[in-house]
Amino acid sequence: MKAFKIAIIILGRPGSGKDTQAELLAKKFGLVHIISSKLIKKALASKPKEIKLDGKIYSVQKERENLHNGRLTTFTLISALMSNEIRNIFKKKKGIIMSGSLRSKTELEKELPLLKKLYGDKNVFIFHVWISPEEVYVRNLKRHRKDLPELDTKKIIDKRLKMFNKYTLPVIKLLGKKKQIIEINGEQSIMKIHQDILWQLQSKQKKK
Repeated sequence: MKAFKIAIIILGRPGSGKDTQAELLAKKFGLVHIISSKLIKKALASKPKEIKLDGKIYSVQKERENLHNGRLTTFTLISALMSNEIRNIFKKKKGIIMSGSLRSKTELEKELPLLKKLYGDKNVFIFHVWISPEEVYVRNLKRHRKDLPELDTKKIIDKRLKMFNKYTLPVIKLLGKKKQIIEINGEQSIMKIHQDILWQLQSKQKKK
C-alpha cells in the first residue's frame, strides 16, 4: 500500500475515538491528518470579523459561538476549508486521513468527489467507528479537553448527539446503502480497533 495514493475518512459519534485512530494510521502510513475542528479554530483565530471563501462571507463571531455552544460550524465553510487543505496536501504528494468531516451532505457532496478525483476512486476508504449513544456520554463526561473543555458537559453532549443524528447519521446511512463505508466496532480497545481497520484496509486493497 503506497501512502501517497490513499485517502482515509473516519466518521463516528462524538467520543468514538476518530482522532485517536486517525493519528495511529497517520503514523503507520505517513499520512497527513486533517482535523476539521483544528482548521476551524485556526480560521476563527484570525483578527478580521469576516472570512471570505469561495465567494461566500462568514461571520467570525457567529462561527465562534457555534463552536463553543456545541453547534456545527456552517457546512459550506467547513467544506471550503477542508477542500483547500486537501488540495494543498495532494500538491505535496502526501496521503490524507480525515476525522471530523464528512459531517453533512454538503461536505459529502463537495469533499468526497474531490478526494476521488485526486487520489482515485479505489484509493479512498471510509470507516464508521460505531459506539452506542450511551457510550458517548460515558466517554465524553470522563474526558476534559484542554482546548474545548466546555464541550464535555451533558447539555452540550445532548446537542452534539442531536446534530450527529440530524446531519451525520444520514451521510453514514447513504454511504452504507452505496456500500462505500466500512463498519468498525468502536467499543473495543484502541489497539483492537486499529487492527480491525488495518485488516479491512489490507482486505480491500487485495480485492482491488
